[in-house]
Amino acid sequence: MTRLYGEDFFSSQYATIAIEPRVPQSAFPEHYHDFWEIVLVEKGSGIHVFNDQPYVLGSGTVCFIRADDHHLFENVDDLNLINILYRAPGKFRFLTDISRFLPSQDSPDNQVNWQINHAEMQLAKQYIHTLSELTADSSPEGIAASEGQFLQLLIMLRHGCFQNGGEDGSREQRLQELLRWLQHNFYNDIDWLVLAEQFSLPLRTLHRQLKQRTGMTPQRYLNRLRLLEARKRLLQSDKTITEIAHACGFSDSNHFSTQFRREFSHSPKMLRSGDPS
Repeated sequence: MTRLYGEDFFSSQYATIAIEPRVPQSAFPEHYHDFWEIVLVEKGSGIHVFNDQPYVLGSGTVCFIRADDHHLFENVDDLNLINILYRAPGKFRFLTDISRFLPSQDSPDNQVNWQINHAEMQLAKQYIHTLSELTADSSPEGIAASEGQFLQLLIMLRHGCFQNGGEDGSREQRLQELLRWLQHNFYNDIDWLVLAEQFSLPLRTLHRQLKQRTGMTPQRYLNRLRLLEARKRLLQSDKTITEIAHACGFSDSNHFSTQFRREFSHSPKMLRSGDPS
């Protein structure tokens, strides 16, 4: 597994923050780093396999990655990322404690489940543009200014993810709750009309916003969640392909195999045999 080193990205040994746009982000093999990272998905879609757990990326997703985490990107489609690299929280020169603004280590799902809306993404990009200019200055004054701007970005992200207000914010929050629900209930039979009523979203709004967020129709997004879980179980369990297909929400194993090949370019049987070519 590849390890990335901060000396290849930070402007100097004294710098504590660096900005790395990925426009677009191509598929990238599993790796880890000696620095911490925040990844913002500006647009597009893809799969982020984070500590062996796959997640679907979409516009507005915010990922927090620690130095000891391992991850990769695959099945990318016009995926544009902004990466904010930073030293370990205890190695800042002027900030003493940012841990309260980061996801709790006891809640690993929160590493990838933060979400901001379009307006908040535009605001975050303004903060990041200023931060990018500040990181070019490795003087104590420049580093202090960049760390102050970084703290403002963290506060803004936390506020955007957890304190959306008003009708638009409430709708955004309900959509995020729906996405979290799907992440844990994808194996169930899904009636989108019933689900729209459950989360107090008009059906057309649900379809439109979920596609804007993920780059996929609701049904394709649901199928991708099911297929990702099926792939993980094929690799990590001894259950039959049919058993795994049914457990992941597919009523027909032949249909499952067809969908699996379409998604991953090889069949479940080929994956099991260790020859996904």
